[in-house]
Amino acid sequence: MSFSFLQAQEESRHREGIAPPPPKPAQNYPTLPREEIVMEMISGTLLDKNEQAIANARIWFVHKSTGKVLGETRSDGSGNYAIAVPRVDTVILRVSVDGKAFMEKEYSFDSLLSSTEITFEP
Repeated sequence: MSFSFLQAQEESRHREGIAPPPPKPAQNYPTLPREEIVMEMISGTLLDKNEQAIANARIWFVHKSTGKVLGETRSDGSGNYAIAVPRVDTVILRVSVDGKAFMEKEYSFDSLLSSTEITFEP
């Protein structure tokens, strides 16, 4: 008959009159509030000042209060874009065409949801 190391330790404790340690009580960790993030789909068409579609432009949606980028997308060949971003009060829209011309403009989130066209004026 062979004993494992753990069995030998347990037998040794009993012989020496040492009781095994009591089980630890269950810890009750505080319940953290769950943060709910509401995502909204923003879509539209990016136009130049002559109302021509701007293809392949990079578009960033930035939270005005924190400066955190909420999302980034590109316009397609017809200037259309669509992206799901978290709902915030105010968004700064940054647009870049070919990495050269930039536009930055502030919008309320609701105005971006209701508008279908954004005019790019570098």
